[in-house]
This record gives sequence, C-alpha cells and structure tokens, in this order.
Amino acid sequence: MRRRALSMLGAAALALACEHVQQAGQDAARTLNPFSTTDASVNSISQLGPYLLVELRGRGANLTLFTPVSEVCASVLRPEASVVYARWGVFGRITRDNESCDPVGVASLVAWRDRTFRRRGRPLPRAQVNFTTLYQGKQLVLVRGRFPLVSRVGIPSGFDLVAMLPNDDVCRPLIQGGVASMEYRDAGNMPFSLVGERSRCEVLGFAMPPELPPPQEAPSDS
Repeated sequence: MRRRALSMLGAAALALACEHVQQAGQDAARTLNPFSTTDASVNSISQLGPYLLVELRGRGANLTLFTPVSEVCASVLRPEASVVYARWGVFGRITRDNESCDPVGVASLVAWRDRTFRRRGRPLPRAQVNFTTLYQGKQLVLVRGRFPLVSRVGIPSGFDLVAMLPNDDVCRPLIQGGVASMEYRDAGNMPFSLVGERSRCEVLGFAMPPELPPPQEAPSDS
C-alpha cells in the first residue's frame, strides 16, 4: 500500500514538473514571438535593399515585417493575398498554399513591444551603438551594426543587426557619424531612437543581416 502511494506521489510530481516545463516553453515562445497564429492579408509589399518589406493586416496581427528577397517569399506574399501568420521562431512564419516564407525582422516596433512582457516605469536605458550604412534610399536607410538594447523586446543578435532609419535631416548626421547613443522606452510611440544633441532619430525596425551585402543603391524604396 505504501509503495503504491509513493508511486502515485511520484507520478503526480512528474506531471507537475512536465506542466511547469510546458508553461516555461510557452512563455519563452511568447517572449520570442508575442503574436498568435492568425489569418491575415497582404496589404502591401515592396523591396528595400536586400529585403522585402511586407505589411500584413488581420484581426490578430497588424504587422510590417522584413523577409528575404526570394522566389518563395515573392510567391507567398502577393498583394491582397490571404495568408496565415503563425508563431514560429523569432519573427513568425507566413504561409499560403503550402508554401512558407519566414520573416527575418520587424518594422512594427510599437506593436511588437506592447505584446512583449515588460516592466513599466524603469529609468530609460541607453547604450552606445556602432554601425555602417548597408543601403540608402530616398526615404529610408538601412544600417548594420551593434544594437544591444533590442533584447528588451525579444529580438536576438543585438551584436550584429540591421536597423531601418528615416533618411531625413534629423537622422542623417547620426547616420553619417556611425556612432550614436540609442535609447529604449517601454511606453509611447517611439520604442527605440538614436539620440542626438537636440533631437531623436526614430528607429523604424530591426532585421537579421542578409547573407551577402547588397548594392548601396537600389531602384525601389518604401
């Protein structure tokens, strides 16, 4: 009888441990990709240097994402196409007609931050960032470098990342310098910004680096 009771207690403890492990896995998955699986439509798509920039619209996901410039992504992400955006890895997976395109970055930083667990009211963290220009268009610039604060919204590889910045009078001096102080805010409409003496340059998005450096100039822009 005692042996049976010990066996039942052991089974209960094992089940509880498995439940904790499963919950921890779910929490970790949500930290990496805070959006749920949902139906969506491709609202717009354009090429920006070595990436496709796609805007998805749906009840559970209103996101602008970076994807590779590939045949499969171009096939999946046709304008106005109905797709499924699924939680997968860091930036999700977009599927249509049994074909899948895996995004490599996000340009909806407010939505991404707001769905990521965080503590409010902390002092504003800053860190030095170093970067070089990867692509320059008329409206947007891509820079590649070290952005250590991105882990606060579940984006990995801050030591080697691509950031999207406006090509305007505020950001241009900071871009040309290649070194700046980056600030993170856990509330408001500008989660990340490069801080100048009298202004702040909004960081519009982050993406994993492309495999090969693209040309500096490209005919299309967003």
